[in-house]
Order: sequence, then C-alpha cells, then structure tokens
Amino acid sequence: MVIAVFVKLLTSWRDGLFYDGGISQSLKEKTMKKTLPALICAAFLGTAAQAAQVDIFGAVDMYVGVNNAGGEWRTGLQSGGLTASHIGLKGTEDLGGGTQVFFNLDQAFLADNGSKTFGNEGKAFSREANVGIRGKYGQLSFGRQYTPHFLVFAMYDPTELSLGSSDSPYFFPGPAAVTGWDGGLVRADNSIQYVLPTSFGLTNFFYVALGEHQNAAGTQDSNKLGNIYNYAAKYDNGNFSIMGSYLYRNVAMGPTKDASHNQYLNFAVSYDFGVTKPVFQFTKKFASNEAVQDKFWMAQLGTSTPLWGGKWMVSASYMKNQTKDDANAWSLGTKYAYPLSKRTRLYAGVEAVFNDSNAGYAIEAGPDSSLHFNFDANKLITGYGTDYLGKNVQQIFVGINHQF
Repeated sequence: MVIAVFVKLLTSWRDGLFYDGGISQSLKEKTMKKTLPALICAAFLGTAAQAAQVDIFGAVDMYVGVNNAGGEWRTGLQSGGLTASHIGLKGTEDLGGGTQVFFNLDQAFLADNGSKTFGNEGKAFSREANVGIRGKYGQLSFGRQYTPHFLVFAMYDPTELSLGSSDSPYFFPGPAAVTGWDGGLVRADNSIQYVLPTSFGLTNFFYVALGEHQNAAGTQDSNKLGNIYNYAAKYDNGNFSIMGSYLYRNVAMGPTKDASHNQYLNFAVSYDFGVTKPVFQFTKKFASNEAVQDKFWMAQLGTSTPLWGGKWMVSASYMKNQTKDDANAWSLGTKYAYPLSKRTRLYAGVEAVFNDSNAGYAIEAGPDSSLHFNFDANKLITGYGTDYLGKNVQQIFVGINHQF
C-alpha cells in the first residue's frame, strides 16, 4: 500500500497537479515536503486499520406462539424462536505467523418489547464478553464464555436448540435443569478456556470458571464456591461426529451458601447421510445434595432433513428424575425453516410436553429468548414448575428471523 501511495504521488507531480505556471518552483517543493509525510502517515494508518477487523453482528427474531397448558390457552408475540435476538461486536488482529488476537462482545435482548432477557442482571454483554489468542498451539481465552457442556447441545441438537426442540423444556431453570438450577451452565463468568489444536479429527476443550463469591463481610471467599471445571472432547471423521463432556460444579445454595457439588456427563453423536442427519444425545446429572438438587438423566433422538429448499427438523426426548417419584416427562417437537435469503428465514412448528403428576416442565424457546407464559422468577429455586405441575403442554408457533 505504501508503494502505491508513492507511485500515485510521483504520477501526480509529473502531471502537474502540484505545479501550475503561476506557482514558483520553491512553492512546489514546499508543497511536496508537506504532502509527502502526510501521505506516508495515511498509508501506514491505513495498513494498521486493515490489520484489525471489527464486525457488528446479531439477529432479530420474532414469533407468535399459541400455548395450551392443561386447557389454559394463551397467545403472545415473543422473541427468539429460531435464535435469540442479540447484537454484538467481534474482532480479530493478525499478529503474523498464523497467530490472532480476538474478542467477542454479545448482548441479548427481547425484540418484542426491547427489554433485557431474564438473568441479564444488568450486564452490558450477557451472552459473551471475552478476549483471547489463537495460533498453532491452540486457543486460549478469558471472560464470559459458553461452557463445553452447553456446546454439546448447541452443536448437535437436531432442532437448532430453539423453539421446537424437544430438549428445550429441560434447559432452564429449576432443580432438574440440564443447564443447572440457575441456568449457570450455559455460560459462566470469570472463565478460562484452552482449546488444543485439532489433530486427526480430535479437539480437546479445557475450561475453568471461578465463582468468586463474596462472604458476609463483602470480601471474596476462598472456598471455591461456584467454581466450574469442564473437560470435553470432539471427534470428527467425514460425516461422522461425536462429542463428550464432563463437568464438575461447586454450588453455593441458599442464603447461607451451603456447599454442595454436582457432576454432569454429556454425550452426543451424529452422522450426516446427506438425505437426513440423525442425532442421539444423552445427559446424566449426579447431585451430592438431593434436598435442593435433583439427580436425573435425559436422552434425545432426532434428525434434520433438507426439504423443499429449507430444513425440516424433528426430535423427541425423555427426562427421568431419579430423586423424585412421578416427576418424569417426555417431549417432542418439529419445526420447518425456509430461507427467504442468506440472512432471513421463516419458520413454523409445534412442540408438546407430557408431564407426570410431579413434573412441571413448560415450553420455552431456549437461552436468551422469551420465557414461558406463566414464568414466575420468585419461584425459581423452590417452586419452579408448579404452575404446570402434572399438566400436558402444547404450543404452535410461526416466526421470522433476520441475521446481520
């Protein structure tokens, strides 16, 4: 770029742009002395600006849902049926030798009313806020990041982990939620992640998140309450893909912050046959304190199929509560998404949950989207799901999603 500026400069001088018959030779030389450094500076600044790439990205998603919970019909315009509505900044800087510095800043919102999503807690960037470096030795990043445990769902769910997914009723929140009673296993603050370079199709993820709880005196505890430790491995070979995750979490429960711990095993496998792509996924939770945390396992089977220029997705799941009696549920969902363009999709589908007498799962679109019609934040820890206890729930929906 610098050479191009010099060529342009010399050509301009030759063509007389810096000299008119009425201008003296000395003035021409002074003009050149002032213009040449300015152009050189502009050239270098332009080169530096090209080295750092910053993009604005996001999506706006709206849908109409008609929900029936045991004969209670409700209709609403909601946000985030296909993906969450969100806006963010991401950027990279090339350091040379195949090494890059990168950052992600991502904020979710509810497009139906412009408000924050549940659990935002005043965060400027509720979805992601992290910085890292990647190169031939892998990727190291710091900040608010998705857990590998959650990525197993996100990467493999056949219904795009959104409205219509048979898994989404079990995601958040409550004592028997696959992302933790508070939804804290979707992503975590104060996290450090190292991803090894992919070798022979195998990628390893190492993840630690520091709870950084404060005690009654307002200073940080040193007892590791809230810490998350997560390892995952993903293997890809042609059309075959498999991923497994183990997560350990120290939990601070209740006003006295009684310590307990939970462990999660998560596993998913898929094979793309071209005409369709079936997926099997299995999650198991172990809880040390069953008075406040339920043990369970959940399994999902589904497939996604190219159809009529779009994609048809279908899945079915079963949730087995191993702590409470008659607290099991099963669910199924299907959705069709059709692209109007590279950025805009229309979608429609139906989803249903069938609860045992002590189960109260509801239909939700997924993380960072509108919660179900009867959601009450005051019942989050002890009474979540009581509005739907023993009820069968169905929902039909139609929406539009635009990504930018």
